[in-house]
Amino acid sequence: MQPNNNIAVVQRLYEARGNPDVIRQVLASDVRWEVVEGFPYSDVYLGVNDVLGRFFARLFADFENWHTEPNEFFEVGNRVIALGTYSARVKATGTTFKARFAHVWTLRDGVIVRLQHCADTVQITKALGKDFSNERV
Repeated sequence: MQPNNNIAVVQRLYEARGNPDVIRQVLASDVRWEVVEGFPYSDVYLGVNDVLGRFFARLFADFENWHTEPNEFFEVGNRVIALGTYSARVKATGTTFKARFAHVWTLRDGVIVRLQHCADTVQITKALGKDFSNERV
C-alpha cells in the first residue's frame, strides 16, 4: 500500500536527515516548530530559517550519528502522527542513547506548517549529563 501524500511529505523530511535543501522543500516558510520542554533546545521556532539556524544547527553541533527513525504513521485529516525512536552519540562525551518520540505534523497544501514534538527527554538529558527542564532559549 502506497502512503498518501501527507505521509509521504513527512517521510521525506525524516529521510532528509537534516539536509537543508530538502527541509526547505517540505516545510512552509512560516512553519511553527514546537519542541517539548525538557528536550535540548526546547522552544517554539518560527519559520524555516529559525528551524534550520537555531534548532538543527545546535542539534548537529552537539550530537553525531543522530537518527530519527519513525516506525508508525497515522493520518487524521491534515495531520500526520509519527511514532518512533531517536538515537545518537553526544559529541562531548561519546555517550549514546535511544529515546522514543511522538510527532504531530500539520500540513497545508502539501507542506508542513506545524510540528508538535514530544519525546522521552530523560534519556537524552541523561546522555548529555544535563538538566534542560528549565532551559528556554
